[in-house]
Amino acid sequence: MAPRIVAGLFQSEGIAEDACHRLKTEGVPAGDIGRKVLKEIGRPPETMEPELEAGFLGPLLLGNFRETFAPYIRNGETLVYVQAATDEQVEMAIDVLKLYTPIEVRVFPGAEGADP
Repeated sequence: MAPRIVAGLFQSEGIAEDACHRLKTEGVPAGDIGRKVLKEIGRPPETMEPELEAGFLGPLLLGNFRETFAPYIRNGETLVYVQAATDEQVEMAIDVLKLYTPIEVRVFPGAEGADP
């Protein structure tokens, strides 16, 4: 089974960091967890348009970032993403992320051999 990416968007970097620590406590290897602070306020600046179009998270999040998470970006929100190889790991990651009241949680197909 191809790995999947569980992604949660949080209102602040601190909340996201707490979720990352909990994932590690639950046994998720640090190398399977990533965090990206999204600091845009309001509309993304024009200078960021190429990054949004190119998928600045690389092969981790497949699909159109602008349609999935960009509408939620307002002021310092932070994305946490976890690589999960099994259904049990996906469910555990979702359950842990939901403990920290995310704005949104989604599961994406992962790229073979991709690092978070």
